[in-house]
Amino acid sequence: MKLSDFLEVANKTKLADRSKDAARLVLVEGMRAIDAARQLDMKRQHVQESVKRIEAAYLRAHGIPDGWECVTVCVPKELAGDVREIELQARHEAGMSMD
Repeated sequence: MKLSDFLEVANKTKLADRSKDAARLVLVEGMRAIDAARQLDMKRQHVQESVKRIEAAYLRAHGIPDGWECVTVCVPKELAGDVREIELQARHEAGMSMD
């Protein structure tokens, strides 16, 4: 997750600053939850819960329905349109617009 996306979502949550810091280490910096927990003297489960809350807030903010997952894929340029079409079809079947 990009830092700008993280900050936009995290600042709208009621998470404590330390929980936001832990989630940032995992989601933005790519640190493992156990390492973020050690660095911030937190329990791993607390870090994981903070990450889940930020991820859920991000998905809600971007109109992603429950049960869907955002993925980043790298494909040859000629296949990119096919991947976008898969998303459009799934959104259509779910009754969602592409606003």
